[in-house]
Amino acid sequence: MEQAKKRVRFDLIIIAVSALSFIATILIYPSLPARIAYHWSVGGNVKTIGKWVAFITALIPVFIYYVAKLRLKKNQTEASSFSIAMIFVVLNWVLILIAKG
Repeated sequence: MEQAKKRVRFDLIIIAVSALSFIATILIYPSLPARIAYHWSVGGNVKTIGKWVAFITALIPVFIYYVAKLRLKKNQTEASSFSIAMIFVVLNWVLILIAKG
């Protein structure tokens, strides 16, 4: 019973955080540059992609959470899936903040 409560809590938190991130992305979208840097090579070359990808990166944490949760091993907990998904939320906002300059 206790496990079910924790599962729902992690599920709800990741969905709520991702929804807030997606809404914030919608609000900030008009001010983003047309191209967003997403990769820097060792030589300093920058690869860019259209700003629409900000919406995809805002939703990736939900998918990462559920994929990681499906692949849990015996020594892992749902907290590890949650942590991985939250890292992707942070990466999304780092990408957006770098794009904003």
